[in-house]
This record gives sequence, C-alpha cells and structure tokens, in this order.
Amino acid sequence: MARPIGITPTLTGKDAKRILKRMNEPPTEKDKTFSKKLKELSEKRTVPFKTGYENKNTEK
Repeated sequence: MARPIGITPTLTGKDAKRILKRMNEPPTEKDKTFSKKLKELSEKRTVPFKTGYENKNTEK
C-alpha cells in the first residue's frame, strides 16, 4: 500500500533566492549534455505496446 504524500516544504530566505537565481539562468553546457543523454536513454527504453487487436482486424 502506498504511503500518503507529505507536505511540500515552503522555501524562504537564502534557499529560495538561490533556487530562483538558478532557475532564471540559461542552461549551462553541462545541463545541455545531461538533457541530451537523458533523452537518448529514454528513447532506448521505450517499449512499443501491441494488443494483438490490430492483427485480428487485418486477417478478415
């Protein structure tokens, strides 16, 4: 059984300023490389889903 979702923390002070500053900066080369690798991995892990329903309709 899943556990209930906890309360999302509210950031204030230095933490909030640091996160907002980072969000407003353009992505670095390291960020772009990571994003590209992540996209490539996600494409490799995609599994096509077939129900078999398509074959039944084409045989008629």
